[in-house]
Amino acid sequence: MIIYAIPGLGTTEKLFANTVIKNAELVVLDWPLPEKNDTMASYAKKFLPQIDTSQPFCLMGVSFGGMLCSELTKLISPQKTFLISTSKSRNELPWFIRLFKYVPLHNYISETQHRKMAYKGRWIVGFGKAYIPEFLGMVDSMKENYFKYCIHIIVNWNGKILPNNAVHIHGTNDRLLLYSFVKADYTIKGGSHAMVVFRAEEINKIMEDEIEKLTT
Repeated sequence: MIIYAIPGLGTTEKLFANTVIKNAELVVLDWPLPEKNDTMASYAKKFLPQIDTSQPFCLMGVSFGGMLCSELTKLISPQKTFLISTSKSRNELPWFIRLFKYVPLHNYISETQHRKMAYKGRWIVGFGKAYIPEFLGMVDSMKENYFKYCIHIIVNWNGKILPNNAVHIHGTNDRLLLYSFVKADYTIKGGSHAMVVFRAEEINKIMEDEIEKLTT
């Protein structure tokens, strides 16, 4: 089974360093270049050339990547879609993120300031001091205007249709996409927004069990 994975905002394949799923091959998708007028739906379409739909596959998305996977399920038919530390629709976004649709401060912040905010916001995401070099390296690898355009995509997301065959895994200590706003299929007690790194063993087991159900 191939699992096509999309990491979170400002991160790369390094986010999945601890993700090892038995009997599955993890293929981490590259970030297409976002454009100023992209929506969640139009940006999701840009991932399609990287996905082989001629054979059975699953999707996996973390945070922003999970939102994109929710949109992709409207275009293609994964056997399962694993959504980690994310929101399945606009209704699951916390109020303080939805607010930026009407108060678009991100449009007036420079690219340098966006990156500085990403650095300083690592504690909200849940990356500890030991992970700082990896996190900063991922942020620095993003192309110009990536953060501004992707934040615009998130805060203006109007998705209301819930994805089919979704398996939503969420942590109770998520400080960014609050647990109280989502309806999760699996709860990781004490899990942070970055639990795909630090609680990978538990998440891997959930995914393995769910994939096994496909063959029984």
